This record gives sequence, C-alpha cells and structure tokens, in this order.
Amino acid sequence: MRPVSFFIAAGAFVLAAFAAAPAHAQLSEGGGPVSYSANNLEYFDSERRLVLVGDVDIVQNDARLRADRITLFFSGSSGAGANGAPQQGLGSGDIERMIAEGEVYYIRPSQDARGDRAEYNVAQDSVTFTGNVIVMSDENVIRGNTLVLQIGSRRTTIRPNAGQRVRGVFVPREGAQTPANRPQ
Repeated sequence: MRPVSFFIAAGAFVLAAFAAAPAHAQLSEGGGPVSYSANNLEYFDSERRLVLVGDVDIVQNDARLRADRITLFFSGSSGAGANGAPQQGLGSGDIERMIAEGEVYYIRPSQDARGDRAEYNVAQDSVTFTGNVIVMSDENVIRGNTLVLQIGSRRTTIRPNAGQRVRGVFVPREGAQTPANRPQ
C-alpha cells in the first residue's frame, strides 16, 4: 500500500498547481505562459479583478484548470512597461488570489482533483478545495468535503462532511511486498 506516498503526491500536485513560489501563481511546476479560453470575459479595472465565465479552461504546460467560473484578483504591483512606466489594464500585475467555482477540475498527467470550489491565496500560502472533493492519483482515490494545502509547510488536510468520514482507496503496486508474500 502507498498511503504516505499518495498523500505526498496528492498535496504536491495541487501545490504545484497554484504556486511554484508564494509570490507567483502557477498551474504547472515549470511555469511559463498561461493560455485561457472562456465564453465570456469581464475585467474590473478599479478592482483589478478579471472574471472568466462559461466553460473556462486555463492551461500551462501539462496542467489544466477547468471550471464554470474563475475570478483572478491582481495586486497593485504590476511591474514596469517598455517605457519604464507602471503597466495598467487587463490582467496586469501578480495574482493575489484565484477563485474557481462550479465543477472545478485540476488535471495533470498522473493526478486529478475535483471540487465545487477552489481558492488559492498567495498571502496565506494555501489552496482550499471545497464541496465533494475527490483526489485521484493512478488508481488511488480520496473523497471528502474539504482539501486544504498549506504550501510552504507541504501539509495536506482532507476533511469530511459533518457527521461523515473521509473515504479512500489505495491500490498496491504489482509485486509489492505484503505480509503474505514477503520472504521469511
């Protein structure tokens, strides 16, 4: 069985999903350009908030975030443009917070997570998935109501719904040593 390695993998993939370093939101460990598509886009300049609605799909390298709605909140520090003046406008600056809502899926080649809502907060250095959370890696599955990842400490917590228990299935690797087939 792989319970310890699965929890590490479960935390690591979502950790990599949102932050390679606490100051910069990332979907993929390698970073790089982020492409997105949605049925509708609305930017609120005074609030530095970008809202993508309808079949939202964000891709960076081998990672994909899909949701019905994703809202990005940008910091006031937007860096300098070509002439040295601060950049302004649509989606400029560092992401402070990201909220994905409505059937949220985070997909990587070997790991997936699903929930009704996910919130990434740079200041708190955390990612929280809520509502019907399912984390899958290979054939291993964990179900709960809330998945909280403390990025800096690499701590993963999965909580059940009130009055219920966290549920999961771990599938041993083929040929793994078990008490029944371990040499004496």
